[in-house]
Amino acid sequence: MSEATEPTGAVSPAARKRRLLFRLRRGVRLLEQRERIQDMGYGLLAAALALALPAADPYTTGGEVARRLAGVRELTQGLLLPLGQGMQELFDSVAPDTLMRLVSGLFFGAALTLTLAFLRTLGFRRTTTVPSAFMAFAVPYAWVGATSPIDYAAGLFGSSLVMWTLFHHEQTTRRGYHWRAILAGGLAYMLHMELALIVPAIALAVARHPKYRAEASINFFVVVAVLGMSIAINLSGPGETQRITHMIERALAGADDYTGRTLLRWLIELPIGFGVLLFGLYQMLFAARSATLKRAPMWVVPWCLAALAPVIAGNPEFAPIAPYLIPAGALGIADWLNRRGTAAKEARWGFTLLVVQVAATAMVVAAR
Repeated sequence: MSEATEPTGAVSPAARKRRLLFRLRRGVRLLEQRERIQDMGYGLLAAALALALPAADPYTTGGEVARRLAGVRELTQGLLLPLGQGMQELFDSVAPDTLMRLVSGLFFGAALTLTLAFLRTLGFRRTTTVPSAFMAFAVPYAWVGATSPIDYAAGLFGSSLVMWTLFHHEQTTRRGYHWRAILAGGLAYMLHMELALIVPAIALAVARHPKYRAEASINFFVVVAVLGMSIAINLSGPGETQRITHMIERALAGADDYTGRTLLRWLIELPIGFGVLLFGLYQMLFAARSATLKRAPMWVVPWCLAALAPVIAGNPEFAPIAPYLIPAGALGIADWLNRRGTAAKEARWGFTLLVVQVAATAMVVAAR
């Protein structure tokens, strides 16, 4: 008697498995595409809010690009001036201050989109990524910077781009990660000079890439050398001394002499300016956790410690400072929310903290 055979038209187990795998992959791609579209939508919403609800008394110290566009002879460096000049050609009837607020709003929305993207890349649920990102971008420093004619929102975009790049380990070419990090770091510096302070963090991230741990020292030196040389070339030329002084002032919050009274003012200014982000940074870097839960990568430590430089050398009147702490704080809050355990608890705690932060920022802006 012959062995039983499958009926005509029956699907073999292998074919059924391939079909289910194909459907699963297609579903994942569709989900990722939908989340990317949502991220862009959230970014547009943030930009619209920044344009519709400017700070009552916007921060103008450092609004050198707006003054330069208005005809004032003033030194300014970086990409914001040519970008503003291009926008001025398109909207010649718009006042320079309003034009730079438009640029800031667009950078603010793009930075939020990038922050949502890198949090999503790390595998956090939407109940974590959305409240964390909005909470970070709702702190007074971020909001006042995004609604003022200055380059703080551009710094938010640059730092968010760098952080997304450093967490995106995949590469299609040899050392592609290295060059992406260098290009992102150079662009970030050209958008906001204070981001020169995170060059050591970028170099450490590249040095600790899983595929190149054996060449860590060389990779660290290469990144510092390339970015340092790029910064030096940008500062060279006519008026080099003036350019260097300008860069130091922009990176170190005015670079005023340190006094005990200045430090006391910073101790008041920082909790107000960064709000709940300081809680997120503490949770990410110092809070106890179980052995199965990973901490943030080592390069996040010098990334956050860079904020001490303007605090030690600068003046609170130069605030807002440290735009790179905004995406880092979003990561810290997301990490803390993720440890709540369930999506329902994440959403509940995230929404509560978001309401608290928005209310606190509204009071700070109203008091200006």
